[in-house]
Amino acid sequence: MTARPAGSLRRRALAGSLCLVTALGVLTAAGPASAAAATPCANPVDPTGVTYPLPCLRQVFADDFDGTSLDPAKWNVRQTSWSNDSNVSVGGGKLSIDMKRVSASTGKDGFRGGGISTRQRFGYGYYEITATLPTLTPGWHPAFWTQMWDGAEGRPVYDRPFTELDVFEVQSVAPHGTVPATTKLDGGVITWNNNTSGNDIKNTEFKPRFPWKKADGSALWNEQHRYGLFYTPTALTYVLDGKPIGTVPNPIQDPMPGTASYPAAAYNSPMSIWISAVLTTPAYIGADVPVGTSFGTYRVDRVAYYAPDGQVPPFDDSTPLPPAFTTVGEDFADGGARWWKKPGSTWSTVPAGGGLRHPSAQGDAIALLGQPVTDPPLPNTLPFAPDWTNVAVEATVTLDGDGQGAGLMARAKDDQNYYYLQLLPAKQQVALVRKVAGVSTVLATAPAAVTAGTPYRLKLTIRDGVLTGYVDGVQKLVKDDFVFGTGRIGVKGYQQPFTVSDLTVSALG
Repeated sequence: MTARPAGSLRRRALAGSLCLVTALGVLTAAGPASAAAATPCANPVDPTGVTYPLPCLRQVFADDFDGTSLDPAKWNVRQTSWSNDSNVSVGGGKLSIDMKRVSASTGKDGFRGGGISTRQRFGYGYYEITATLPTLTPGWHPAFWTQMWDGAEGRPVYDRPFTELDVFEVQSVAPHGTVPATTKLDGGVITWNNNTSGNDIKNTEFKPRFPWKKADGSALWNEQHRYGLFYTPTALTYVLDGKPIGTVPNPIQDPMPGTASYPAAAYNSPMSIWISAVLTTPAYIGADVPVGTSFGTYRVDRVAYYAPDGQVPPFDDSTPLPPAFTTVGEDFADGGARWWKKPGSTWSTVPAGGGLRHPSAQGDAIALLGQPVTDPPLPNTLPFAPDWTNVAVEATVTLDGDGQGAGLMARAKDDQNYYYLQLLPAKQQVALVRKVAGVSTVLATAPAAVTAGTPYRLKLTIRDGVLTGYVDGVQKLVKDDFVFGTGRIGVKGYQQPFTVSDLTVSALG
């Protein structure tokens, strides 16, 4: 392959195979060294001074972002708090991730970033990105990293340790205007345990973190560079524009104080590649920055992963990864066994697939989709931690007598924090409600005929910060709000007997 002119780093001859230096602690190819030496290598690493046969890696995955939109066969759009799909775009041979202020809120909900993650998972090998990072206002966190989750919804419960490679991260160290410099670029390694409830508990973190700088010590902002990382069982070697700039031991025996080390197999956990930019510290920005302010764009020309002879090293598959779910259907024929019910609420199954019923007009009746995973799993346990970001939940809701109303929940953190689409029979209305720390706020209302005994098809969609409510297929309510970025879906009634049936949940991407 012929390299392009020097001005274009992104399409230098990377599509072939890659030679690696064992002295740097990198992977050896399968088979004897002589076989590796006979294999031609298009090496983005400067081989100067290497006098012995070089083992080779071959490209397994790459994207040059040559189209006009993200390739859905390769990528999921980042589905976590404080990210907007609209901030991610592809054009002109680049992936662009914008960082913006969207409201006067001084919390994270006042800002939006974005990101993407590969559908395919990798392990030991070489990761590289060609990117341009803007000079950033402190508080923002562009990064090139890995994570076991592939970003699809709903997020699975893995119940196993895993490694996060931070090839680079922008770190804010002080508020804007502080002297000396308030941002730095570094890399590191973190290990986590994803427990039986789907929560990530930090186990170890590599310290000190590796600093990214030029040979003269100057910063890399507003310039296109190739950032690479060789990840092996014994070492991590950082590569800038084809030149190794530092090697550190794989920190498998560097646990955080008071934590246990993980077995070596945990360090070759399946990993998706993530490219993202989100806000981490809003207080560093300040309240005087106007709404609509852009904090720059993280631009990516190319990303690639290479493995020995093109074979991804086998993972520790003692705990196979469950699939992510993009849709869930529920007829409640099992009595809602997959649902968490608020203590004190009583639920029963309506015969012949008729739904789930709360017969009492007393108290706050809430059921959230998903039970904690147990070992061994309980029958009908939902095999993922049911957090959703952009989501549609739809069900038939029937009020079975007089009361204060019932409806559907989304982005619920627990029974005190959620969004809620509610039928209000006493007011003949439908309402969008937000509850934060037990305090409810009515975001919007609209007229709606609500009669006991009549089934209504309710639908609540949330895309980024836009909530939309429907009754019997008719859009009734739209409201902008972004207090909750992710959460579970559920059903709820307040001092209201009601029945819910034929429920569906769909990720909106």
